[in-house]
Amino acid sequence: MITEKELVAEIEKEILSARSPSTPVLRAIRKNISRKIKPLDRQVIIEAALALISRNRVHRFIPYELVQNHPAAMETISWAEIEKLSQGMASWSEVDSFACFVSGPAWAAERVNDSKIKGWAKSSDRWRRRAALVSTLALNGRPPVRDSTKRTLEICQMLISDRDDMVVKAMSWALRRLGTVDPDAVRSFVDRHKGRLASLIVREVSRKLETGRKDGRKGFTAASAKESRSKS
Repeated sequence: MITEKELVAEIEKEILSARSPSTPVLRAIRKNISRKIKPLDRQVIIEAALALISRNRVHRFIPYELVQNHPAAMETISWAEIEKLSQGMASWSEVDSFACFVSGPAWAAERVNDSKIKGWAKSSDRWRRRAALVSTLALNGRPPVRDSTKRTLEICQMLISDRDDMVVKAMSWALRRLGTVDPDAVRSFVDRHKGRLASLIVREVSRKLETGRKDGRKGFTAASAKESRSKS
């Protein structure tokens, strides 16, 4: 049976010798690795992911995706393991990979209590606060999970006055995602708290609700093409 050290060495060798460091190329390698390691014990996967993060030779999305795509690892992941996997996050890309691939899916699958995510929202660490918001994205897939609107807005409410740029942008993202499944609730939240929300949040979320895009430009549709031709 392969050990954690052997697995880490193999993963680093494949990733670091890739023909290109682009995300699509690295993700294709990761997918191939995931297929090969599926039979391994979940503890080996968790330990290998932690070692990859500690060694810092590959981008964090690699170990996070390895955990996410190992059924046994994700089905029994503990809060202690999630906390360990989050240690040392220091950029938006690291946080977003962690929250989208690990903490968010674990929360949506009821393996994490709401109180734990709320604890991050109260943290003095900007990256923990961002992680709390980005984790809500997993609640609002199709279909959304139980009480997704209530749980998302609770986190947003806790951070409504936070003006850290990384938190503001994450809240805009969280509300825009919720708006795809419960636009009325998001519209009501923004209208009710317009005076307290950062202007970027109000602007991007309102545009997303009105046009389907955060930049406010309506997407190309058959109807818009017909309208354009009628005006020419």
